[in-house]
Amino acid sequence: MGEKSGSKRSIVHQFVPIVAFLGSFLGENCEVVLHDTSTKEKSVLAIANGHISGRQNGAPLTDLALKLLVNKEYEKQDWVMGYTTRSRDGVPLHSATYFIRDHDGEPAGMLCLNMDTSDLIQARDMLNKVINSAGLESEKAKQSSEHTAHTETFSGSMEELTENLIRQVVAEAHIPPDRMTTAEKMEIMAKLNAHGVFLLKGTIRVVAEHLAASEATIYRYLQKLNEQ
Repeated sequence: MGEKSGSKRSIVHQFVPIVAFLGSFLGENCEVVLHDTSTKEKSVLAIANGHISGRQNGAPLTDLALKLLVNKEYEKQDWVMGYTTRSRDGVPLHSATYFIRDHDGEPAGMLCLNMDTSDLIQARDMLNKVINSAGLESEKAKQSSEHTAHTETFSGSMEELTENLIRQVVAEAHIPPDRMTTAEKMEIMAKLNAHGVFLLKGTIRVVAEHLAASEATIYRYLQKLNEQ
């Protein structure tokens, strides 16, 4: 097990110089991040232009990255490209994730690009105003184009990531945890599991606190989910 984990880390470490290279080439508007997925709680191995998300080495995986692992997207494609996320400050980011696999095809890491497109969007909006006022828009251009929109949270620590994920899912239920039925709490657990919360260490205790339940109860709920 330890030898396999070490092999995965060595594969990911080969990408470290590429982070600085891409960051320099693409410029300060593009953040380049290398994740080691074997250490999800402190996965950021190297980062260039980290001012875009405010992260640094040792930051955890994002909620979106966890979801990609849970859904095993790496088995379906080599990368996920062209999706739109938002930074902590609400700035639109054009993002892409490349999956780094080990020799067995299992995920070893991720190389992610997050480009600040706010200047481009402002330029586009200005051009659209000119085009619309001149009546130059074609019928084809009027048809809405399909794109993948994801919400991604950039957290500086594992605790912050866990808290954000749990608060978000619990808030969507619109029911105070101390008034939830067992079925409603199981539904929350299923959503948290789908978000990859339980891939992180130490989350049982935090989930128990937010759901007003004991750790033993949360373990029991999780066991039921795994049996389904």
